[in-house]
Amino acid sequence: MAATRKPLSPKKQQKIDGIMRRAVAAHQAGDLTTAERSYRKVLKEVPHLAEALHLLGLARFQQGDAESGAQLIERAVAIDNRNPLFYYNLGNVQKSCGQLLAAKKAQQQALALQPRYAEAAANLGGIHQALGEYDEAIAQYQNAIVLNPRDVFTHNNLGTLYRQRNNNEQAERCYRAAFDLNPGYAEPLANLGVLLRGQGRQQEAAQYCRRAVELSPDNPELWTHLGTTLVKGWQLREGSECYQRALELDPQNSTALSAMGNALRESGDIDRSLERLRRSVKTAAFDGKIWDCLLFTLNYNLSISRQQSLELSRQFGEALQTERARHGVQPCQHPHRDPEKAQLRIGFVSADFRTHSCAYFLLPLFEHIDRDRFELFCYSGTEHPDEVTARFQELSDHWHDTLGRTDRALADTISADSIDILVDLSGHTNGNRLTMMGLKPAPVQATWLGYPNTSGLLNMDYRITDDTADPHGSEAFHTEKLQQLDNGFLCFQPLTPMPDVAPLPAPQAGHITFGCMNNFSKVTGEVLDLWAKLLCELPGSRLLLKAKQLADVDVHAGVLRHFQTQGIEAQRLTLLAQLPSRADHFAQYHHIDIALDPFPYNGTTTTCEALWMGVPVVSLCGDRHAGRVGASLLNHAGLPRLIAHDEADYLRIARELASDLPALSALRDNLRGQLQGSALCDAPGFARAMGAAFDAMWRS
Repeated sequence: MAATRKPLSPKKQQKIDGIMRRAVAAHQAGDLTTAERSYRKVLKEVPHLAEALHLLGLARFQQGDAESGAQLIERAVAIDNRNPLFYYNLGNVQKSCGQLLAAKKAQQQALALQPRYAEAAANLGGIHQALGEYDEAIAQYQNAIVLNPRDVFTHNNLGTLYRQRNNNEQAERCYRAAFDLNPGYAEPLANLGVLLRGQGRQQEAAQYCRRAVELSPDNPELWTHLGTTLVKGWQLREGSECYQRALELDPQNSTALSAMGNALRESGDIDRSLERLRRSVKTAAFDGKIWDCLLFTLNYNLSISRQQSLELSRQFGEALQTERARHGVQPCQHPHRDPEKAQLRIGFVSADFRTHSCAYFLLPLFEHIDRDRFELFCYSGTEHPDEVTARFQELSDHWHDTLGRTDRALADTISADSIDILVDLSGHTNGNRLTMMGLKPAPVQATWLGYPNTSGLLNMDYRITDDTADPHGSEAFHTEKLQQLDNGFLCFQPLTPMPDVAPLPAPQAGHITFGCMNNFSKVTGEVLDLWAKLLCELPGSRLLLKAKQLADVDVHAGVLRHFQTQGIEAQRLTLLAQLPSRADHFAQYHHIDIALDPFPYNGTTTTCEALWMGVPVVSLCGDRHAGRVGASLLNHAGLPRLIAHDEADYLRIARELASDLPALSALRDNLRGQLQGSALCDAPGFARAMGAAFDAMWRS
């Protein structure tokens, strides 16, 4: 305390000490109301008592008022700037408010005053991690462990950072160290399960997650981890039961709610998925993940009108804006835009810079865009990088790993990079950063590629598409302006060499084989009914279905049952789950004569792969982007005759293809060459068109 303060009389000092003891006792007992009342009583008598200001600030923070808590502790620091505990707690409160740079400075000051302050080192590591300063985060976590080797939480947190950085060996070592230090601590076991799950070691992962639940059966987060591990292993029913248990423990648990919605969608129960998610967005506090799951699932339901979809998407954007305003979060500010700027900085935000369907269409742009005109920045939330990630890193001018960064920290990085146009590649799919883009870190923002609908964001300026996928009038169903590319909004390029086209299988097999290898959530009951009708019209024909969901025993049995009720015997069906390798996946096209596109949510990458493998694809053109992607791809591949405009037309096209084997064989032999020569595979032309679109968006 400052030396200039007049000392209290012994009697008054004794009185203040007594009130402070009672206040601290109440505080430690969790009676924050009594503690606050006592601290204020002390401060009324001694307004500049730093310890009372500090503890009152801490009490306000613990009661949910972080802003006034920070202000009170800042006043304490101004009076006594030599107390490391004040800086430590100030940093914790500032971090909770999203003030990461201020929080970092506070924890650094705590360590400067007390270099062996293990808790401050651990918290500083967490702040570095949130800021994306991963090397500094690892150094501080390691420092904290040196200072306190038995701190299980720091071992656990360092393990999670290593996992996010894909250092699996070190992550596993940290989790096991945390568990060894405290065998009753369930979290590192669950985290070890998550680590193993990410490596595809599902059985081991489930064992660790089950042990975690046994140790802490009242922890909803652990039930959610177990549920997700089971769902990843295609035990959908048991996984859903785990989510249900998590929700019984915490009805507002957003992670469990969105995971339950995903599991129901994967099992084909779209209506129940939507019902649960609609309820959750109405009753829970704003949670972007629940909104993602709801809006993404809408695309699978034929009964949802385009207007209803727009209204719900807009509600997301409005709810995000309201949430930002409630917390006083301000969007980024931008200097005056120069419409004639010589080189534009284009930022791409994605969690899918890896072997992923989006990469087929993004790499051609990166490889051919004019680098004199455009400078490319990647903001990557990719959890499991691979050789495709390395290709994107080589092709980008600037690369940022963004896993673990808060919205504010990432937005500040993008703003500091002076990005001109920021492109979201995910929409409402996994790993997206739409809530970050709500902060408007770039003067022009666009969404493209990963999601077949409007983002709903009120400050997303453009959606990149074409006039087949989104014909005239579609802008009425978007919060964005539509930036249409003349020769298609997609350009396909295989990620790796694909097998040669095999001869038409029908002559040797003695029957026509239809096939679909799309995500099975797209294969609705209406789709199965139409395919069953096609098989009935062509006796002896077969159907091959491959989808990861078919590994689930209930889904597999449900498909057989559905066809059986339509008079189709099980012998006419080949149902395949996920195969060991991509080579095995592509080899299935050697057994398919004609591919069938699902609806109302068409395939995209699967359609291009089928065409590349010589297999024509019959697609039903719907009334919105998700149901018109097939038409866009086929139009730009020069195959408009494969586009159906109603179910009868769909059946007619499939029957006609199946009825002329010589023509079908000739089409198969020539299809890859035709595709390579089409607009759909014209990478230089596509890059020029996208560059012109960037120019137009910037200048307008």
